[in-house]
Amino acid sequence: MNSKVSVIIPVYNSEEFLRDSIESVINQTYSDIEIIAINDGSTDGSLKILKQYENKIIIINQKNMGLAEAVNAGIKKMSGNWLKWLSPDDILLSNAIQILVKEAKKLSQNTILYSDWEIINQKGKKLRNFHESDYNHLDVFDFNIRLLDGQQINVNTTLIPSLLFEKGCKINDLKNPIAIDYDFFLRAGILYETKFHLIRKPLIKYRIHQNQLSHRNILQSLSYLDVVRENILSQLENTKSHQYQNALKDFSSKKPLGKKTMKLGLKLASKILPKNITDDLLVFYLNSIRKGR
Repeated sequence: MNSKVSVIIPVYNSEEFLRDSIESVINQTYSDIEIIAINDGSTDGSLKILKQYENKIIIINQKNMGLAEAVNAGIKKMSGNWLKWLSPDDILLSNAIQILVKEAKKLSQNTILYSDWEIINQKGKKLRNFHESDYNHLDVFDFNIRLLDGQQINVNTTLIPSLLFEKGCKINDLKNPIAIDYDFFLRAGILYETKFHLIRKPLIKYRIHQNQLSHRNILQSLSYLDVVRENILSQLENTKSHQYQNALKDFSSKKPLGKKTMKLGLKLASKILPKNITDDLLVFYLNSIRKGR
C-alpha cells in the first residue's frame, strides 16, 4: 500500500509566514512526504521564498486563478495516497502526519481524518487549544446532520484519501472561496458517504490574523453556507433530501438556547465592529459556537 502523503500548500501573497509553514512540513517525523506548493500569482516575495526550497518541494507557478484552482493544480500533480492541505500561515506539529497516517491505516479507505488544533496569533503566541466535538460514535447520516448544521472541520487538520478524488469528489470553485472546504466535506459525506474520524489531540497551529482570507467578512461567509447546503441537498433524490431536511430541523430545534443566542450575538456584533473583525471576537466564535455542536 502506498503510504505517501502529498502536502499541498496554496500560496498567494503569503511571504510573512510561508517559511515557517514549509519548515514545519520538511521537519515532520514522517518521511514519506511530497510537498507541492502552488504559487497562485503572488505579487510579493512568496515565489522567491519557495525557490529557496526548490530541491525539497515541487513548485507550481501559475497566474492568479483563486484558491480552488490552486488546490486542484496540486491535486493533479500529487502522487500520494493521502492529501494534506495546509494553509501557508499555519504550522504542522512535528509528528502530525505520522499520527494521522498511523490512525488512517486502522480505518476504512473512505475516511477523512481531522484533529483538534492550537490557535496562535500573528506573532506565533499560543492563545488556546480548540477541541472539536467528538462524533466518532455517530454513523454517516447522523454525522452529516452535524455538518449540515454548520460543523466546520478545519481543513488544515485533515488527511484526505486520494480515493475520493478518483471517485469524482472535487474541490469546487465557489463565489465565496471561504466555503470551498465546507462544500467539499458536505459532498464527501452526503454524496459519497465518506466517514469522518476525529483524532483527539492538537496536530496544527492555526494562525489568526487580520490579513487572512477567512478572517474577513465572516458574517457574509457564514450566510453563504446556506447556499452550499441547498446546492448539496438538491443533488439528492427527493426522498433522501427530505430525510436530511427533516432530521436537520429536528436537530436544530433541540439545540440549547445558549448556542442560538451566541450566533445572534455574533451577527449583531458584526454590524457594529469594523469589517476586519477583531481577533477576540473570532476566537469567541471558534470556542463558543463551534464547540460542542
